[in-house]
Amino acid sequence: MNFSLNEVHMTLRKALCGRGLAFGVADDFGAVGARLSSGRANDGVGTVLRHDNDALIALLHRVETALSLNPTSASFVEPLEQTLAEHLRGTPFPRERACAISEQSWHQALELSQLTYVPETEASRLGGAGAGTNDND
Repeated sequence: MNFSLNEVHMTLRKALCGRGLAFGVADDFGAVGARLSSGRANDGVGTVLRHDNDALIALLHRVETALSLNPTSASFVEPLEQTLAEHLRGTPFPRERACAISEQSWHQALELSQLTYVPETEASRLGGAGAGTNDND
């Protein structure tokens, strides 16, 4: 499957939020998944989703701590750690498209993303959800 990195980032971020991860952490790992998927033979979405929320939070804490102690020469062995460190250091985003995301990983991300949607009910419509009869914005 072939996706833009922005599409991968936003879908994975939404999936991680649907799984209960805090928005900021989900955004970081959405970017990491996109970076891992960029032009490589790597399924970054699957790589991130294989870790549970506690493992992702612990990984973020470990990498942030190492970078705060030694910002220029902290080194990491695992690709997920290396890519997270690149992201936290502000390394420019790669430009290649994501070409190696498996169909299974993508569908898992889409299913988790749906957990962030508000159900369509009369109460939600009265509260302002939905497009209404004239949606011209």
